[in-house]
Amino acid sequence: MRHPLDCQNRVAICGGEMKVFSDSRGKRRIDMAGTVLALAVLTLAAPLSPAWSQQARQGQQNGSAAASLPPALQAAFSAGNSQQIAAAIATLSGGNPTVAASLSASLLSTAEAILATDPMRAIQAAAAAVQAVRATTVAAAAPQQTESVLTQAARIFVAPTAQRVAPELTASVAAAAISVAVSTGNPTLVANVSANAMRVAESVLSVNPAAAVQIASQAMQAVSSSVVQQSSPQQVMAVATSAARIIVNPEAQRVSPQAVGAIAGTVATVVSSPAVYQSAPATAIQAMANSYAAAQSTVVASVAPSASREVARAIADAGKSNVLSQVNPNNPSEMNRILNNSAPATASSTQTDQQQTGTQTPQVTNPSNDASTIFANASPS
Repeated sequence: MRHPLDCQNRVAICGGEMKVFSDSRGKRRIDMAGTVLALAVLTLAAPLSPAWSQQARQGQQNGSAAASLPPALQAAFSAGNSQQIAAAIATLSGGNPTVAASLSASLLSTAEAILATDPMRAIQAAAAAVQAVRATTVAAAAPQQTESVLTQAARIFVAPTAQRVAPELTASVAAAAISVAVSTGNPTLVANVSANAMRVAESVLSVNPAAAVQIASQAMQAVSSSVVQQSSPQQVMAVATSAARIIVNPEAQRVSPQAVGAIAGTVATVVSSPAVYQSAPATAIQAMANSYAAAQSTVVASVAPSASREVARAIADAGKSNVLSQVNPNNPSEMNRILNNSAPATASSTQTDQQQTGTQTPQVTNPSNDASTIFANASPS
């Protein structure tokens, strides 16, 4: 049947028709039937879905970030496997420690650039870079690059996104970074890396107290040096108070009572040193109260009976210190309160904070600073 209007033009669009007619008055009208079909076809032909577009942008960002790396290192970084990355660094450096440190620093600059969008690849790169600078020859030949690697690696392993996607590897990298920092002989670097590692330790406390205790033990040993305490008393205080919050946790005491006892003694000694104590007297007092409570707990006292005596001796000495009393006139009475069990202990607030915010701490098992364990925890993409 012929259309009631005279058809003057037909324009084909993607398989449809947009028909233009003229009525008896000469006015032009449009039949949109074909146009609807055409628009539907055009809509179905849209090239990118939102999810695919986001993945494409992420891939472009990762590629752009890695563009400054040598091709072999780019390829390993793109693969997202720490073992391949470490192998590429070793091959490219040719045994030259300065080149290895420089490549590792460049790698972590790239890794930091993608941390927000690809935390797994970033922490894999951090594991490889820290492994590359573990050799004492690297730290000695390239101290500045080694410091840069550890500083950048710390920024990566403290990131909640990295801890969420690779908790075991994150904890292992944190522990390894402490060891490398100690090998550099740089007291400020030791204090800073240890303080950041303790943030990882507290984050895993509620799900893996053994891992938290292990990192706390290593960090406290690292900051027990008087040189470290003199150079960075605030960071050392942060490490000690974090460790004290961990060891007062009943689960930490249950799974690692011997280590908890040792940490308690170290904490009490460190925070009662004048340099550290005067940075935050009230915080030091609380750390000593936590240490004394941990050492006196039944489970710890049963396997490490000397821990309680060691902590008590450190607290008693602190109460007699004229230097500490000049900083805090109430120091003697505060020490007596602890020894009389009148000063309550304060556990880590990590678990309470998670309950309030609804965040979940990832599972971590047996973090280690051993190279083979780091790579075993690094799952390839």
